[in-house]
Amino acid sequence: MEQNTERSGCNGMNGTGRIIYLDAVKLVTIYLVILGHVTQLMVHGWAVGEHLWKPIYSFHMPLFMVVSGFFVSDRMLKLSFANMLKAKATQLLLPALTCTFICCIYLYFVRDTTNFRDEIIGNSWFLKTLFVYYVLFWLLKQTNLNDWLLFSLSSIFLFLIPQGSSLQVNLLWPYFWSGYFLKKYRVFESIMGRWRIIVGFILLYIVTYSIQWYSDIPNIITINPESLHSQWHLILFRYLVAFCGSMSIISLVALIYNKYNTQSLSVLSRFGKYTLGIYVLQTILVINIFPDTLAWYVEKE
Repeated sequence: MEQNTERSGCNGMNGTGRIIYLDAVKLVTIYLVILGHVTQLMVHGWAVGEHLWKPIYSFHMPLFMVVSGFFVSDRMLKLSFANMLKAKATQLLLPALTCTFICCIYLYFVRDTTNFRDEIIGNSWFLKTLFVYYVLFWLLKQTNLNDWLLFSLSSIFLFLIPQGSSLQVNLLWPYFWSGYFLKKYRVFESIMGRWRIIVGFILLYIVTYSIQWYSDIPNIITINPESLHSQWHLILFRYLVAFCGSMSIISLVALIYNKYNTQSLSVLSRFGKYTLGIYVLQTILVINIFPDTLAWYVEKE
């Protein structure tokens, strides 16, 4: 959900240096987030879940992390630690804390019972996790060690430390690095407009997700020493599914914008710049207020 971009030489840029098809990707992804939440809350939503929200949840948050990692800028890495911390706290923690405060106030006056501890921790969790990633990534990059070594060592550390799975911090970390590597090696420039690669990602996602669905593999597998020992193959498989789903969306949207770069599509992509605000707004409305006010809501039985 990073809002600032810098020129990276990729096709699909507008005059301001934004990569418009990635703005469109963010818009598509936040729509999937909202659709997934609405489906789970609507009448009979759980009944249709296997056909709608489960596929969405198989890759939508990893996709956000891939895009966020892609937009890690050299400018951010050159900031002092204090300035970087201030910038990311303002961009990510301030909206998260504001959203949490609003939701807690609402729940206090409307709901009979509310677990405020879980609400404070889990509300806007993605923004909090993303803040941790930027801080950790900045610290790692100051060492000037090889990127692949930094990625490997930091992933192992997060996989093994106690409570590393809190707010999916260790689970989503490899996707953040994936976005960074995709930018570093200019992968999008190589695959943009190549039908065979795009179709390959889509087919691979369909096949892998079909296996996941048939085998009843959950979308989220908590990563800790025990699961790494007993479920390492399922964890790797889930990374494959989510990465293929993410690359399918990115490459397909890039192809559409490359082939049909119309004014209407460019206007539509502008809304992708506001995914952070949309994410906060849907947390307040879709997850908290709508369930108390709209008739399509039903509790999970």
